[in-house]
Amino acid sequence: MPAIGLVYDGHAQHLPPASARATHIETPERVSVIYRALGKARLLDRLTRVAPREATRAEAEAVHTAEHLDALEALADAEPSLRGAWRGGAGGGWSLGRDMFHDAQTACAARRAAGGVVALTEAVLRGEISSGFALVRPPGHHACEDRMAGFCFLNSVAVAARAALSPRGGLRRVLVVDWDVHHGDGTQAIFEEDPAVLFFSLHRFGRGFFPGTGAASCVGGGAAAGRTVNVPFRREGMGDAEYLAAFDALLLPIARALPSSSSPPRAHPRLARDWAESRREPSIRSSSSSRPASTRREATGWAGWTSPRVGSRGWRRGCGRWRGGGGSLPSRGATK
Repeated sequence: MPAIGLVYDGHAQHLPPASARATHIETPERVSVIYRALGKARLLDRLTRVAPREATRAEAEAVHTAEHLDALEALADAEPSLRGAWRGGAGGGWSLGRDMFHDAQTACAARRAAGGVVALTEAVLRGEISSGFALVRPPGHHACEDRMAGFCFLNSVAVAARAALSPRGGLRRVLVVDWDVHHGDGTQAIFEEDPAVLFFSLHRFGRGFFPGTGAASCVGGGAAAGRTVNVPFRREGMGDAEYLAAFDALLLPIARALPSSSSPPRAHPRLARDWAESRREPSIRSSSSSRPASTRREATGWAGWTSPRVGSRGWRRGCGRWRGGGGSLPSRGATK
């Protein structure tokens, strides 16, 4: 049985300005503490290391605009600073704010993060590992095709998914599961009209919680209508039991049921919304062995996807305006 892979880039690059280094949450320690925890748990010796590499320009351009990539490269010569989001197009550029920071190493760090996820995915596709974990930074799921935001410069998982779907990767369908507390607005915007990608997200939603997207009614558009599935939790404190219930009642039935040639039913937005909002209180139990009684197959027969592998309304065009409109459950896959 092939091993589980690990990509880890421990270089202390892409740092906040000195004035914010003690308080900013996106620092090298965010990943190094996870790496140390793996070592303390004696798991590192059981993982196969996959070397990180930089994503190529062609790999990044499969997701992002040329203007986006040029703006990222220009940061290498810019004075290190804190900024808001960057948006391409007429009237675009950097906005005021303190979420985003950059230094001379930011562009390289973003390319290595995206390239590391691609390298892990390629190792899975070659059969060298059965699955993997990419412990990389900066993060990526808020980056759109022409927007850098939410600490994210390149959308690493989107770049890896497009690489897997390329002639070299050889896949016909990819499932992306995003379980970060924040909605992956960038990933959704990139794939909302791509029928080759099923995007599934569980996240906090409402009351001004960043980024404010990810309603259950967002299901994708065009030929990809139904290929976006959002599970918006409106309450704090959801733990292992609630996430396992969502996977069991929503994700797995959806991912298993859809033949590649058929259009998905339109029932899942209402059912996902009702299911998420029925979690009125977090479960007291939070271990992988505890599944609440509400974990039932209410989703049986929904849209889903069949085989290969790897791991309505929606935001469009840099997540900046609303538009109408929204594979495979991997038997082997790379996750981030």
